[in-house]
Amino acid sequence: MEKEVFDNGMKVEKKKLTKFSMIAYGLGDLASQFVWTFVGTYLTVFYTDIVGLAPVAVSMIMLVARLWDGINDPMMGMIAERTRSKFGRFRPYIAFGSPFLALFSVLTFTGPFGNGTAGVIWAAIIYIVAGMIYTLVNIPYGALAAVMSEDANERNQLNAWRSVGMNVGMIIVNSMSSFIMLAFSDGSQVATGRGYFMTALIYAVISIPLFFAVFVTSREVVQPMKNENKVPLRTTLKNVIGNKYLMIVFLIMILQMTAFMGRIAVTTFYVIYCLGAFTLIALLMTIPSIGGAVCSLAVVPLVKRFGKRNVLMISLILQGTGLLVVYFADFDNLPMIIAGHVIFGLFNMGFPISLSLVADSVDYQELKSGVRTDGTAYATYGLATKIGNALGASVGIMLLHSFGYKANMEQSLATKNGINLVVNLIPAILFFVSALACLLWNLSDKDTDDIRKQLDEKREKENE
Repeated sequence: MEKEVFDNGMKVEKKKLTKFSMIAYGLGDLASQFVWTFVGTYLTVFYTDIVGLAPVAVSMIMLVARLWDGINDPMMGMIAERTRSKFGRFRPYIAFGSPFLALFSVLTFTGPFGNGTAGVIWAAIIYIVAGMIYTLVNIPYGALAAVMSEDANERNQLNAWRSVGMNVGMIIVNSMSSFIMLAFSDGSQVATGRGYFMTALIYAVISIPLFFAVFVTSREVVQPMKNENKVPLRTTLKNVIGNKYLMIVFLIMILQMTAFMGRIAVTTFYVIYCLGAFTLIALLMTIPSIGGAVCSLAVVPLVKRFGKRNVLMISLILQGTGLLVVYFADFDNLPMIIAGHVIFGLFNMGFPISLSLVADSVDYQELKSGVRTDGTAYATYGLATKIGNALGASVGIMLLHSFGYKANMEQSLATKNGINLVVNLIPAILFFVSALACLLWNLSDKDTDDIRKQLDEKREKENE
């Protein structure tokens, strides 16, 4: 039987989540990988090697898009928090936004105006709009975990299944994309523009029913009462920026995402030009995802025993170590390169833990201020993801250019070493710095459990 309590006009229904609903929640990140990981992995090389855009132009497109995200993402979080519909606050955006996300993910792999000024403008507009629609869908999706349950263990399981969905999606995208692209490239040894477009189209079509499954199976158990007083925007922003633990998570996530997602954006250059085989993308990009999917299921028992912060910190250190192994391997030493990617992948478990820390920071601020900011808080996660991807892509492309990279040509040894530094050494360093940033988080798991107990007591008193 459900138990209803109230907190600042918020009705809270307590009910255990089913395993089915947890697994179904993970389908949202599976869908996201089909549309956004493919974009993040292949768009930069599509722009430079297929459309023919200058590296400087590609870098500027990525940076401008992320500057806009600094405004767009928090704004979307606040809009979602204030949404009132029969479907809830967050679910409608997943259902009605996902078809548009699918459409624009396909349009990013088009270049109807070539590589001149019109081509740059087309690429910039389509990519920025695609990023905005990704925000429209993904921030509400991320916020769902915190309103589907208040139980810390259930939240950890939700985020673990989300991580499984993410890694399974990355396994599929990274293992299949190069082969699908070549199948549509009319016998070419490398992917053609048609290959990129058709692959994006296939993934886009698959993503829509997966997102819809999340919409159908998820329940928002924390819902606003009709007479709730809306929190002013100024108050929401004050509580987000003033939430020290959310800012700590944001710092960790930017470093972690720049190392992980940013690396994805430039790894294709390493495989194509340093290792010399387009199809190796499937192997080297899939190994970390397999490790992440398997280890995500180990997150919950590890966190129970050692605590969220400690598990996160150790996983980041070991991921960085794996990339150091890859960096110091000779380009023809494939076994050592694979071993480094195995280490990197086996400890790819930071994302579900980071998401749980976001939920903890929301609870902390709610107890402190009486204001709950799920949507805006999870906007920081989406923003960190896109900042990381953009920094890796934009700064990475500029660094490759400075090392003498030229599209569709044999690269000099100095350029190859520069590509190796950008793809492997710099991300390794960022993982180590992210691990150090974890030391700033001084809330133990017992502290966060106590916070939730105090919130429950507060709700019960207000309901008396």
